[in-house]
Amino acid sequence: MKSDANLSEAIKKIAENMLSKPNRIPSSEAAHAAILFAHAGWNRALGHPLDGYERVLAAFEKERPSLWRELKSRSAEDLIAFAETEKMRLWANDRRVILVCGIPDGKVHVEWCYESDYESAKKQVEGAVRNGPPWVRKVDA
Repeated sequence: MKSDANLSEAIKKIAENMLSKPNRIPSSEAAHAAILFAHAGWNRALGHPLDGYERVLAAFEKERPSLWRELKSRSAEDLIAFAETEKMRLWANDRRVILVCGIPDGKVHVEWCYESDYESAKKQVEGAVRNGPPWVRKVDA
């Protein structure tokens, strides 16, 4: 897995263009939803759809049901399609696949791999999510 400021900037740019008022600071939930849709669209453009994003989106909606007012569309599918189109329009030759992205400490952060490494990197990320980070010791109750 690699981290790259340029890919972070690309995802941020796509996400900002999903906001209904891009010059205003969005709620945390709307910002995270836009980043999620940008992530999903980027990967879908490469033939790697993001499975399970609906669960994450549901958590954002639960915290802030009005988040859709801050986005240009009330359709997750339309926003993902927008991100997919933007990726192909502006970064058509970029074959990096996003593994994880988010907004820690107020900055967009993207973890990615080259497409040739995607399957093994995806398994590594899924294992880390399922088992937690290696430095966390599990204690039996």
